[in-house]
Amino acid sequence: MSYVRIWLKHETPDWVEYPDFFITICTRPRNQNQLCHSTTAPFILQSAENYHLTHRWHCSLILLMPNHLHALIQVSERYKLTQVIGSWKGYLTKNLSIRWHRGFFDHRIRRAESLSEKWNYIEMNPVRSGFVKKPEEWPYRWSPGISNSPL
Repeated sequence: MSYVRIWLKHETPDWVEYPDFFITICTRPRNQNQLCHSTTAPFILQSAENYHLTHRWHCSLILLMPNHLHALIQVSERYKLTQVIGSWKGYLTKNLSIRWHRGFFDHRIRRAESLSEKWNYIEMNPVRSGFVKKPEEWPYRWSPGISNSPL
């Protein structure tokens, strides 16, 4: 029996306006730190902020881990989620030679409580992994209003 990977569609129903998404993007190979370096992380976070400022997405939070990242974003109706993520990954690959896994994981947030749960999950990721004791000690994150980002 052979394994066939099923790819889920990343499309949002037409009746949903400005949905919030929890996204995860992984690098390959999984055992290599490609994102949390003093030269790499500021570039990644600055590009996320640039996408935010140019209205390609509204990013509430992005957090880098050594081999993956999590973000909470909204994409305007002018863009498809796959287009925005694909162009951003391509830009980072071109400039930083990051090797990404194909595609990405997304979950459309449907309730305010779920958004809060995902925010906490993202913030606690470096704590659960043993990198820091408190979420605010992790320097590899950006959010409008968070002051300890390495930008």
